Amino acid sequence: MVSLLLPLLLLAPGCASRSYTHYLIEPAPSIPAAMVEAEGTAVHPLSFGSTTAMRVSWNDGTTLTEVEIPLLASGQRIVIAHAPGQTGVSTLPASPLLPPPPTLADATLEEAYRQRGLPVVAEAPAISLTDGRQRMQQALAEGNHALALQWCEQVLARYPSHPETLRAKGSILLLLGEREKAISVYEAAEEVESDPAVRRQLESLTAPDAR
Repeated sequence: MVSLLLPLLLLAPGCASRSYTHYLIEPAPSIPAAMVEAEGTAVHPLSFGSTTAMRVSWNDGTTLTEVEIPLLASGQRIVIAHAPGQTGVSTLPASPLLPPPPTLADATLEEAYRQRGLPVVAEAPAISLTDGRQRMQQALAEGNHALALQWCEQVLARYPSHPETLRAKGSILLLLGEREKAISVYEAAEEVESDPAVRRQLESLTAPDAR
């Protein structure tokens, strides 16, 4: 009996030093340094979870979801599931228009917009400037001015001072018979970036005999 126990006792320390996965995969898989849990107290244990949050967006072409997740020093796992019915979570009103997600080409356009000191509304859903404009133009080509205006509003919700979109909105409002609103939007566009065609349009709309 003693001769059998001795080999088992010698093997015990070796088994304890190896993880279970070591016996499933040869050679044992390496663990990335980022996945190794640090020992001891977090460097800034009180800063996480109180003021720090990460925004996660999901756009599958049908449903757009944006949530802000507090970052906890203890670690966490978040599961987001799109499911119909009442979940008790506050949601945005349903919209028939889903903002097309930005592409790599939009990064250059947004950077140029920001470099001019123009505002970006971080709370508004991200949207592709190029795709948003194309969908607006398609709606105009189909004679659906109301839909084209909605696409303008989608872009301006994120980029409220985008001059080209402001000019397009003014023109669409004019097509819809909203003369005073069109003048106001044209003037807002001129404050951001002056355009000769818009100036001529404003002059014709504000002329004494234009009414």
